[in-house]
Amino acid sequence: MKKTLKKFLPFLTMTAIFAFALILFSPEEAAAAWKKSGITPQGDLKNSKIYTDLANIVYFVTAVGGFWVIGCLIFAGMKLSAAQGGNPQARTQGFVGILMAGLGIFIIVKATTIAGWFAGFGS
Repeated sequence: MKKTLKKFLPFLTMTAIFAFALILFSPEEAAAAWKKSGITPQGDLKNSKIYTDLANIVYFVTAVGGFWVIGCLIFAGMKLSAAQGGNPQARTQGFVGILMAGLGIFIIVKATTIAGWFAGFGS
Protein backbone atom coordinates (compact mmCIF):
# COMPACT_ATOMS: atom_id res chain seq x y z
CA MET A 1 0.00 0.00 0.00
CA LYS A 2 2.85 2.39 0.79
CA LYS A 3 4.48 1.84 -2.62
CA THR A 4 1.21 2.61 -4.38
CA LEU A 5 0.77 5.78 -2.32
CA LYS A 6 4.33 6.86 -3.11
CA LYS A 7 3.67 6.38 -6.84
CA PHE A 8 0.54 8.51 -6.80
CA LEU A 9 1.78 11.17 -4.37
CA PRO A 10 3.11 13.54 -7.09
CA PHE A 11 -0.13 13.17 -9.05
CA LEU A 12 -2.24 13.84 -5.96
CA THR A 13 -0.09 16.83 -5.04
CA MET A 14 -0.41 18.41 -8.48
CA THR A 15 -4.16 17.74 -8.50
CA ALA A 16 -4.53 19.44 -5.14
CA ILE A 17 -2.49 22.44 -6.28
CA PHE A 18 -4.54 22.76 -9.47
CA ALA A 19 -7.83 22.48 -7.57
CA PHE A 20 -6.65 25.06 -5.04
CA ALA A 21 -5.66 27.42 -7.87
CA LEU A 22 -9.10 27.06 -9.44
CA ILE A 23 -10.74 27.91 -6.14
CA LEU A 24 -8.38 30.78 -5.38
CA PHE A 25 -8.47 32.58 -8.74
CA SER A 26 -11.67 33.52 -10.51
CA PRO A 27 -11.89 33.73 -14.31
CA GLU A 28 -12.26 37.52 -14.10
CA GLU A 29 -8.98 37.80 -12.20
CA ALA A 30 -7.29 35.55 -14.74
CA ALA A 31 -8.58 37.70 -17.63
CA ALA A 32 -7.34 40.82 -15.85
CA ALA A 33 -3.91 39.23 -15.39
CA TRP A 34 -3.72 38.37 -19.10
CA LYS A 35 -4.73 41.92 -20.03
CA LYS A 36 -2.24 43.42 -17.55
CA SER A 37 0.60 41.41 -19.10
CA GLY A 38 -0.29 42.67 -22.58
CA ILE A 39 -1.76 39.42 -23.91
CA THR A 40 -5.04 39.99 -25.69
CA PRO A 41 -7.21 37.36 -27.34
CA GLN A 42 -7.87 37.74 -31.04
CA GLY A 43 -11.44 36.57 -30.65
CA ASP A 44 -11.58 35.16 -34.17
CA LEU A 45 -11.05 31.41 -34.11
CA LYS A 46 -12.36 30.79 -37.61
CA ASN A 47 -9.67 32.94 -39.27
CA SER A 48 -6.81 31.93 -36.96
CA LYS A 49 -5.76 28.88 -39.07
CA ILE A 50 -5.70 26.71 -35.94
CA TYR A 51 -8.06 24.16 -37.50
CA THR A 52 -5.79 23.85 -40.53
CA ASP A 53 -2.79 23.29 -38.29
CA LEU A 54 -4.62 20.70 -36.21
CA ALA A 55 -5.79 18.90 -39.36
CA ASN A 56 -2.18 18.77 -40.57
CA ILE A 57 -1.08 17.33 -37.22
CA VAL A 58 -3.78 14.65 -37.42
CA TYR A 59 -2.69 13.73 -40.97
CA PHE A 60 0.95 13.55 -39.87
CA VAL A 61 0.14 11.33 -36.88
CA THR A 62 -2.01 9.15 -39.13
CA ALA A 63 0.84 8.73 -41.62
CA VAL A 64 3.41 7.91 -38.92
CA GLY A 65 0.96 5.50 -37.29
CA GLY A 66 0.30 3.82 -40.63
CA PHE A 67 4.00 3.17 -41.17
CA TRP A 68 4.28 1.94 -37.58
CA VAL A 69 1.43 -0.53 -38.11
CA ILE A 70 3.03 -1.81 -41.32
CA GLY A 71 6.26 -2.38 -39.40
CA CYS A 72 4.39 -4.18 -36.63
CA LEU A 73 2.61 -6.40 -39.17
CA ILE A 74 5.93 -7.30 -40.80
CA PHE A 75 7.53 -8.05 -37.43
CA ALA A 76 4.56 -10.14 -36.24
CA GLY A 77 4.49 -12.01 -39.55
CA MET A 78 8.19 -12.80 -39.25
CA LYS A 79 7.60 -14.00 -35.70
CA LEU A 80 4.72 -16.18 -36.85
CA SER A 81 6.62 -17.66 -39.78
CA ALA A 82 9.64 -18.41 -37.57
CA ALA A 83 7.38 -20.32 -35.15
CA GLN A 84 6.49 -22.99 -37.71
CA GLY A 85 9.07 -25.29 -36.14
CA GLY A 86 6.79 -25.98 -33.21
CA ASN A 87 7.37 -23.14 -30.73
CA PRO A 88 3.84 -22.42 -29.45
CA GLN A 89 4.86 -19.31 -27.48
CA ALA A 90 6.37 -17.63 -30.53
CA ARG A 91 3.30 -18.60 -32.56
CA THR A 92 1.03 -17.01 -29.95
CA GLN A 93 3.23 -13.89 -29.94
CA GLY A 94 2.88 -13.65 -33.71
CA PHE A 95 -0.91 -13.92 -33.59
CA VAL A 96 -1.14 -11.39 -30.75
CA GLY A 97 1.14 -9.04 -32.69
CA ILE A 98 -1.09 -9.21 -35.75
CA LEU A 99 -4.16 -8.66 -33.58
CA MET A 100 -2.59 -5.62 -31.88
CA ALA A 101 -1.55 -4.17 -35.25
CA GLY A 102 -5.17 -4.53 -36.38
CA LEU A 103 -6.34 -2.75 -33.24
CA GLY A 104 -3.77 -0.03 -33.88
CA ILE A 105 -4.96 0.58 -37.44
CA PHE A 106 -8.55 0.79 -36.16
CA ILE A 107 -7.54 3.45 -33.63
CA ILE A 108 -5.60 5.39 -36.28
CA VAL A 109 -8.58 5.37 -38.65
CA LYS A 110 -10.88 6.55 -35.85
CA ALA A 111 -8.43 9.33 -34.86
CA THR A 112 -9.82 11.61 -37.57
CA THR A 113 -13.34 11.04 -36.25
CA ILE A 114 -12.24 11.81 -32.70
CA ALA A 115 -10.34 14.92 -33.84
CA GLY A 116 -13.41 16.11 -35.76
CA TRP A 117 -15.51 15.60 -32.65
CA PHE A 118 -13.12 17.79 -30.62
CA ALA A 119 -12.95 20.40 -33.39
CA GLY A 120 -16.76 20.71 -33.16
CA PHE A 121 -16.38 22.28 -29.72
CA GLY A 122 -14.89 25.42 -31.22
CA SER A 123 -17.67 25.96 -33.76
